[in-house]
Amino acid sequence: MGAGILIVPLAVYVALVTVLCVKVGDRTSWKMGRLMAAAVVFLPIGVVIAALVP
Repeated sequence: MGAGILIVPLAVYVALVTVLCVKVGDRTSWKMGRLMAAAVVFLPIGVVIAALVP
């Protein structure tokens, strides 16, 4: 039950940032879109997981 407090905002964040990364990939190159997605999407997920691990 308490995990929903972290999962719901994180899911909304990932959905919004994915749209941004797709727009960047359309305007530049798909490599730039993937690079931005790796940094912007996976870094916060890693931070949240690291904070949950004791």
